[in-house]
Amino acid sequence: MNVISTDPLWSVGSRLDTDSPTDSASGCDSEPHAERASIDIPAPAAGFTRVRMTVAYDGSKFRGMAENEGVTTVAGTIRTELERCVEHPVVLSVAGRTDAGVHAWGQVISFDVDSDLVASGKGSPARLARAINQQSVPSIVVRDAELAAIDFDARFSAMTRSYRYTIVNRPVPDPFLAATSWWVPQDLDLHSLQLGCDALYGLHNFSSFCRRPKPNPVTGFEPSLMRRVREARWHEAGDGILRFDITASSYCHQMVRSIVGTLIEMGRGLRRPGEMAGIIRSQDRSRAGGVAPPQGLCLWEVGY
Repeated sequence: MNVISTDPLWSVGSRLDTDSPTDSASGCDSEPHAERASIDIPAPAAGFTRVRMTVAYDGSKFRGMAENEGVTTVAGTIRTELERCVEHPVVLSVAGRTDAGVHAWGQVISFDVDSDLVASGKGSPARLARAINQQSVPSIVVRDAELAAIDFDARFSAMTRSYRYTIVNRPVPDPFLAATSWWVPQDLDLHSLQLGCDALYGLHNFSSFCRRPKPNPVTGFEPSLMRRVREARWHEAGDGILRFDITASSYCHQMVRSIVGTLIEMGRGLRRPGEMAGIIRSQDRSRAGGVAPPQGLCLWEVGY
């Protein structure tokens, strides 16, 4: 089935959509051609059924989500357990390719399972979820599992990804939050943090906050770094805990952590919040702040 994707790998050189409808779920206009592309999501092969899962994981022990030979990854761990259960090869599609040390609460994956196994119960979503949870808890937990439509793909069907970054802003660190937050002992001005977010909204080239991407393996073109940020704001949770929530169509590599690193410099008074617009316009990575550490970041939710 033909769909409109916000995935960055397909932003340049794909068959671009020329008549995208308004995004009725968000009320926002359709994205420019540089950001959205039209792709075909293949249906499951004959005799197979598509399954989707919502997965949470502690990224501390993993070298990221995507499989990488020779290291332990979230996707590799899940795929191994699935293949043990269904006894046939499994190919995962994932909504967000989180880096090493980054966590997730609302990661979404999809894959195809032999329909006979699903019908018999051996390959049912509930049984597969139990198997993963029994083998991988507490590092990986399947929160929800269900049959999916034949045109659903966890990665290419996603319209938004929401991340949360947690700061512990106290003079003394908290050992119970250390694995899921960044301890910043210096005083932070919440008003400055909020003001720094204003320039992030809308469609921008986020080159100033991203590592230079590799060319698209299919087309040879360099992926676009145009991204549409729909939400970016800080929340004060009390007791020195600050949370930064950001929602965008998609992200380039290290984008959220680089934005957080820059905002923290603003909160400390090392930069003025009004500098953010100029940093974005410069499209120069050296103009932005450092990269915040991975353990404070969590893929919170994926929107379809």
